Amino acid sequence: MKKNNISNLNCPDDNTIAKLRELRSAITHARQVESDMEAITRSLKERSVNPGIYQITDSLDTNVAHLEEIFADSNDIHIRELFIMPLQRKAVIVFVESMTDQAIINGHIMQKLTMPPITGLSSPLPQPTYEYLKNTLLTAASVTAAQEMEAATKRVLSGDTALFVDGLSTALIIATRKVDSRAVSDPQVESDISGPRDAFTEELRVNITLVRRRIKNPNLVVKRVTIGLRSETDVGILYFRGIVNMKLVQEVEERLKDLNIDDPTISGMKGLLTDHPFSPFPTILTTERPDKFTAALLMGKVGVIVDGTPYCLIVPAMFSDFFQANDDYAQNWLIGTLTRISRYINAFLGLSFPALYVAIISFHPAFLPTPLALIIGATREGLPFPTFLETLIMVIVLEIMQEAGIRLPKNVGSAVSIVGGLVIGDAAVRAGLVSPPIVIVTSFTAIASFTIVHHNMGLPLRLLRFMLMVLAASFGMFGVTMGLLAIAVHLATLESFGQPYLATIAPRNFAALRDLKATAIILPPNTMDKRPAYLETEDSVRQNKNKER
Repeated sequence: MKKNNISNLNCPDDNTIAKLRELRSAITHARQVESDMEAITRSLKERSVNPGIYQITDSLDTNVAHLEEIFADSNDIHIRELFIMPLQRKAVIVFVESMTDQAIINGHIMQKLTMPPITGLSSPLPQPTYEYLKNTLLTAASVTAAQEMEAATKRVLSGDTALFVDGLSTALIIATRKVDSRAVSDPQVESDISGPRDAFTEELRVNITLVRRRIKNPNLVVKRVTIGLRSETDVGILYFRGIVNMKLVQEVEERLKDLNIDDPTISGMKGLLTDHPFSPFPTILTTERPDKFTAALLMGKVGVIVDGTPYCLIVPAMFSDFFQANDDYAQNWLIGTLTRISRYINAFLGLSFPALYVAIISFHPAFLPTPLALIIGATREGLPFPTFLETLIMVIVLEIMQEAGIRLPKNVGSAVSIVGGLVIGDAAVRAGLVSPPIVIVTSFTAIASFTIVHHNMGLPLRLLRFMLMVLAASFGMFGVTMGLLAIAVHLATLESFGQPYLATIAPRNFAALRDLKATAIILPPNTMDKRPAYLETEDSVRQNKNKER
């Protein structure tokens, strides 16, 4: 009997085995549920926080709890508790350590709030109102009120300090920003011979200061908006009231508000604000020069300054704007006219010179004088590549050297470009890979391209250069003509914030003919008395000749 019992213990029945399996399955399921709950809890703790769902209440403990949830795991954001002696109430200040001026916090906030009242005076405790704190206790230069937690959070992340007082459902924002930016330096890209030597920096307030130093007029309006779903970047919209067409200002504001991107940058904003994102030609002007920026504002345009970038936007931008430099007006008008016309010619040659060479050599050698045609033909004897492939290789080498000169350090880039061009060109000719005329054509094309004032206009011309070369190799001069005509038609269809891209070159009516004076031909200064007609400004007069002196 005992043996049977022992055997029953060693060999459990099917019911027991089934229960053990169910228990094992339940344990495995419980472990899986626990793992899932930990993952859910971790994701809830690490989810993005929206400060807009929190409200500022009169309970300090509730406000502190909300602040700790908003700034969780941020060690550089301090929530400092203190006791306001004149009010006998608890309070906290919130600030970012690396963005605030500690001297202002210690001297104008902490010291003033914690200072005990004068002994011997018996008076009832004042009420903790915003006016009392601002006008009596705090000695900072700027103190404002924030009714919403989202507004207070943004000001804290901008470098200001937020004060929360127990019993007060309003946060006090004290200006404690510490401006750490590089010094104003010379322009790095848009260099002039006789122009000012200052350029924009990455700090928004510094850039606005550079503009206001030049325009000391209350009609200069600076509107600040916040752009960026994640970064919440400050952007300044500048225009001159009484000159600019307000429809243009409204258009700029609407386009900026419609930008739904995480982090707005100049390059990204240009692609989103432009009227024609698929066109290679720029329809928004960028500049690093405050003098050029202010001149555009006084002309009736709108400027956009983005915090964190040393380049500013000017809209609208016409085709002729990319060929103008401030030096044109700093010298005799005849010399300035000659210089500007030469830029248009150089831009045309930089675009089409390789294509013209391919078309003439391959299809129309009769266009050349007989001695020149014989010389070019003699230099091409024994070359392994046809004219098109030879030109394409040299243009690609030119693009590589230009890109290398930009990306290398400034002290080395120019030397590498010059030495590399000389060495590669001479070695290619000596090796019999290319002819000497194509080296001359490529070098002249590069030099002509460098005369374009704005780099943003030079890029599409470099791109379209390859298209014209393909057309020249396929159809000769007919292909080049059709390519240039297609480019002209494309330019005629472009717009910049509702204004035709070629408005200054092809005026819409007789009244707009005055815009030609600022396109290719520069007239004497006393004749430049009107603002551009295409801007439709409120005040079109820029020079009152009848004013009594």
